[in-house]
Amino acid sequence: MRIETYRRAPFIDREEEIEFLVDWLSEIPQKILWVYGPKSSGKTTLISYVIDNYLLKEKEYWVKYFNLRETLIVSYENFLDTFFMGMEKGESERGAKIGINVFGFKSEVWKKIKAREINLFKAFIEELEKIVEKRKKCVIIVDEIQKLRDVYIENGNGTRELLKEFLNFCVSLTKERHLSHVVILTSNTVFIERIYNDARMKETSRFMKIDHLRKNQVEEWLSIEGFNKEEIELVWEYYGGNISRILEAIRVKKKGNDLREFLERDKWLAYTEIVDYLIDFSEEKKKYFNEIARDIIEKGYYSIEKINREQKEFLQKWAEKEILFYDPLELKVTGNSRIYEKGMEILLGKN
Repeated sequence: MRIETYRRAPFIDREEEIEFLVDWLSEIPQKILWVYGPKSSGKTTLISYVIDNYLLKEKEYWVKYFNLRETLIVSYENFLDTFFMGMEKGESERGAKIGINVFGFKSEVWKKIKAREINLFKAFIEELEKIVEKRKKCVIIVDEIQKLRDVYIENGNGTRELLKEFLNFCVSLTKERHLSHVVILTSNTVFIERIYNDARMKETSRFMKIDHLRKNQVEEWLSIEGFNKEEIELVWEYYGGNISRILEAIRVKKKGNDLREFLERDKWLAYTEIVDYLIDFSEEKKKYFNEIARDIIEKGYYSIEKINREQKEFLQKWAEKEILFYDPLELKVTGNSRIYEKGMEILLGKN
């Protein structure tokens, strides 16, 4: 098993995913790659690792990584000022002033974009064409793209949805012009379903799921950290393969604190979070949640193959709350983390 330190934290055995991403990005752009999965499954860490250890070490790659998670996007102007800027004459786009998270336009072009005299995405494509002419492989990565929802572009031709314009731009870059790879990350699977059920977007997209670690990976990792078999089973029972929570368990053990007591406390907190959200729903919906929880505990998942629209909307609310993980590709719902499934055990025990 491969474990190394990346950004001062353990980076655990993602060789299969890394190989896929490196191979995908080495080919001619054909489709948008959507990377999705439960919260804290390691999507952002994985893509950052590939950027730092593979793409940026190869002179042939030109990479821009826009992390919308770290930014409040409330308007088109805010979006522009966060990720784009003008460059003075002679200033290099690769210079220290322009980082991997910012794209620079020539000053005169930038002024026209800001004044809405020319289209941002049209100007972006023209710049990318110049970069590709230099035999560069372009890669654009966007993390948590759903943050662009409810942001609109207003001009003399009316109001347009920024997210729709951006996705059209991505289709143009990949399927139509083959100018740049586009990788989009999200933990919001309600948004993924919207894309997956859109015939045009589905045709132009590939979906890659990054899940929590498998049991054998957790066992090997915790053995290296000095956990005995009983402790490993305990951590797996409460946390599954959730990397961030496993790191908490490792800290608890290193401090010499009671591991079971710590896990039980987390289980109770997960239960209280579920109960607190359940208050917002009718008795009928509460009974339905119990049905969902029972299937997840007994079968490992709740099937969404035959649910109706009202049930789907209910499940999606829990997914948006990040208590349930709603997978529209596999047609299953599970806990967003195993600790929520432990919280469901308490809930069912009290009913």
